[in-house]
Amino acid sequence: MALEAAFVIIVVLSAAFGALYFPVLNRLARGVVSPYPKVDIGKRIAAATIDGALVVICVVGFRMQGSALFPLLGGVYLLLRDALFVPGQSIGKFLLGLIVIDLDTGGPCSRFRSAKRNFILVVPGLNVVAAFLEAVAAIRDRQGQRLGDRVANTQVVEGHGAKEFVKGSEIAEEIACP
Repeated sequence: MALEAAFVIIVVLSAAFGALYFPVLNRLARGVVSPYPKVDIGKRIAAATIDGALVVICVVGFRMQGSALFPLLGGVYLLLRDALFVPGQSIGKFLLGLIVIDLDTGGPCSRFRSAKRNFILVVPGLNVVAAFLEAVAAIRDRQGQRLGDRVANTQVVEGHGAKEFVKGSEIAEEIACP
């Protein structure tokens, strides 16, 4: 009975979130246009897919092992992914050469901004609705900003990633071993 009540609450909250999403997004529209161009949406979707796969691995680990460590790791990764290892980059963004920048400073996104921009993706029920609506918003927005970006005042832009890292390693190797 309690499980059914929790499910109903989650469904009602998710429906309310879905109904309010675009009005809130429009209300948070920035007056100043970002100087950064919108990045290729295909790259963003691919990066999100890579990050999502890492979270799915955590879910599968939980189902197989039953350890609470797996959902905890998945939740922490979802929340802080854009600054967990490298400032401004999740693993998916690093592999695709994207970076989340703080529009106030022009520098890479901090852990605080990452948590702010990804918070709705860790709330049970809302995360399912948010995943769809955030993608639609990123596609429709002139700067590619989703609600999380507007709340945190961030934007995904082209940056250095794995490709540049490998090139840098090759150059360093050539210098070290002539």
